[in-house]
Formats: sequence, C-alpha cells, structure tokens
Amino acid sequence: MMRLDEHCPGFFLRTTEGEYGFDPTQHAFRLLVFLSTPFSAADTTDILAIDACSDFYEKNNVTVVLISRSSIHVNLGWIDAIHKIYGREITIMIGEDPTSEVFKAFGVENAKAAVVVDKQGQCRWHISLDRRLTFDIKEIKRALLALIEVNQSSCKTPEGWVPGGRTIKDNPLNRKAILRNRNWFYDLSPEKA
Repeated sequence: MMRLDEHCPGFFLRTTEGEYGFDPTQHAFRLLVFLSTPFSAADTTDILAIDACSDFYEKNNVTVVLISRSSIHVNLGWIDAIHKIYGREITIMIGEDPTSEVFKAFGVENAKAAVVVDKQGQCRWHISLDRRLTFDIKEIKRALLALIEVNQSSCKTPEGWVPGGRTIKDNPLNRKAILRNRNWFYDLSPEKA
C-alpha cells in the first residue's frame, strides 16, 4: 500500500470516458478507487455510490478514477449492465488495468482500495478493504473535505472533523509561543485568532 506522503507514480489508462493520463502534479485532488472484482455485487455497489456523488466531486474540484482489473470492453459491458438493470448512467471513468500494473505500483494488488492524492502528487489518505466489502462513501467524502481544508491553511483537523467544525490551530513550536499559549498542543481556537 502507498505510504502517506509518498509521491504517487504516474500512469496512463484507457477508460470508459476515453484515454486518461495520471500526472501526479495536476494541481487538483484525485480519488483513485481500485476495484479488484469486476461485476461483483460489492464493486457494483461501490460504482453506484461513488457515481452518485459526481456533484460533490465537481464542486470540490476532485478528479475520480475507478481502476478495474478488467479490460475496457468488460468495463463498458459493466456500465451497460448497470444501465439496463438499475436505469443509472455511470459517468465516472473506469480505467482498465488487466495486467495489474497500476494496482502493483500503488501496492494494492491483493485488495480493493481507495487513495487520495493531493495537488502535489502525494498520497494523503488511503483505505484498503477485503474485496467483499464496500466503501463508506460518507467517510471518503469527509476525509477529502478535511484534506482540502488543511491544504488551504496551516490548521489541522481533529478526529471526526466535519465541514464547519473547529480546527486545531497550528501554533509555532518554540519556547515563547508555548509559554504564551498553554493549549499549544491542542488549541481549538479559530486559526486567525
């Protein structure tokens, strides 16, 4: 699995929306979702849930790429089957990785996984699951918003942070600052205060 702060490798895939080149420094957050069992109930559920959040990704300037171990033809058949059975048109791109090269490059060859890549191309958050489980989309969205929040300022977010919640002020770590602020290690003051 990618380590946090590790620089993510670039790759190129054919996707259901056309060709896609992942350049680690594209100056936007990216959510990469690795789906290891095409046509399975769990991965189909994940596709439906992730695609249902398209407005969220667009509003927050997050590019989403689903990466499947199957070929482009299987992926196109998969979204066609979803359309026929559920009446849903899938617009999130699904890339092919039948040789698992991208899975291996990100260290997720034996599981399904989600990786958030920041604007500088570094891994900032990841989760790995047994392929029979589904992702918690609310938690992925919460993590993305927290990462976007801390990327725009010097604050940190406490456990369970949600948009609008208080952030942890990032105080300078020196003797004078610590003596002035007794809560230096966990200051939930407004950052600009």
